[in-house]
Amino acid sequence: MVTGVSNVNTNQASAANNSASALAGNFEMFLHLLTTQLKNQDPTSPMDPSEFTQQLVQFSQVEQQININKNLESMMAMLKTQQSSANLNYIGKVIDFESPDVELAEGGSAFWTYNLPPGTEMVEFKIVDEDGKVVRSGSMPAKDVVMGPNGRTEVAWDGTDAEGDECDPGTYTLEIKAKDSAGKVIDGANVNGRGYVQSVEVIDGVQYLIASGTKVPPDEVVGAFDPGQIPEPEDPEEEEA
Repeated sequence: MVTGVSNVNTNQASAANNSASALAGNFEMFLHLLTTQLKNQDPTSPMDPSEFTQQLVQFSQVEQQININKNLESMMAMLKTQQSSANLNYIGKVIDFESPDVELAEGGSAFWTYNLPPGTEMVEFKIVDEDGKVVRSGSMPAKDVVMGPNGRTEVAWDGTDAEGDECDPGTYTLEIKAKDSAGKVIDGANVNGRGYVQSVEVIDGVQYLIASGTKVPPDEVVGAFDPGQIPEPEDPEEEEA
């Protein structure tokens, strides 16, 4: 669901309107004082109008600035509305996002994608919880890695540890390590989270896509597509002790 968007726009408009109202009140007071002084001035020693002229110019400049601010705030409100509409288009889509951190719901699964740098011969992986504890690990030859049509490998985890017990709900991270034929680590392996967008929510004034329970900033989306065949979770080949 989308919440808070209209409140943000309303608050911006209220700020500009309050400034305009305050200026109008001050200007009315200024005119009242000016009229009073003109009525009561000494005809033989008329007042110097330059000071009042300067104040009139200042009021005019402030009024122009407030009008400019109101126009800018209106434009910002329109942009926010357009961005909200664009984000709603993600609902019902599967997205890949920059962070390798995903949320695991109770009894649920978690999904990632990754790619490997050239020269990779062996792939090692770890799934760790938010405390850094390894809940699942494994390895496999790079030749056995199945890549998708976009050149990335899909990973589906059924939310269980090495003993087959369900892990607690929370944030989990997939870590991928690529090694060459000599067992040396190769930099360049990249992991993205994946999730199904269920809603768009505004949290502390910031919009997030809620993808399979994970809060994703829209600018971190790296791919979006219609739901397809999500890979079935497979038991990884456990590392030998």
